[in-house]
Amino acid sequence: MKFWVEVLAGFLANVFAGMLLVMFYLIIQWFLRATDVTVGYSWKWNGQNFYPCFDIRNRSGSKTYLLANVAYTKNKGKNVVLFDNKSLWGKELRPGSIIWPEAGPVPTVSSQAQCIEMEVTLRLQNGRAFWLKGQGPGQLHMGRTQRVAFWLRQKFEKAAIPLE
Repeated sequence: MKFWVEVLAGFLANVFAGMLLVMFYLIIQWFLRATDVTVGYSWKWNGQNFYPCFDIRNRSGSKTYLLANVAYTKNKGKNVVLFDNKSLWGKELRPGSIIWPEAGPVPTVSSQAQCIEMEVTLRLQNGRAFWLKGQGPGQLHMGRTQRVAFWLRQKFEKAAIPLE
């Protein structure tokens, strides 16, 4: 009987170790996906036309993204101001690239003070969204968790051995 107890214990230990490795792998993949695209923006103007200019960086080594639309809101997304479905639709964000697309003018914004109040949400065609609340022209609001995640990714990238 002791033999079968040891076999069962060894089997359960191997199953548990395998599940632990799979969960660790899934967490790392989720983390890399969550921090592979960074989006920044600033407001530009030409006369009375104000429009955001984005700084989008794809730090992924293999994933290509397509931009979808831009939503403009106020009061933490409660008041929808405008959806821009045309100016950025279909622009490609290739692996390891940086692009600076400009969205179309926002007709309801006519001053820099209104730019600061505006919340901008950039969406990708896969459904992923980046909510950007500026604390000033072009300054991003970043939560503590997001700051820690990007700090940790920078540490991983500095410690990584290049495969090329």
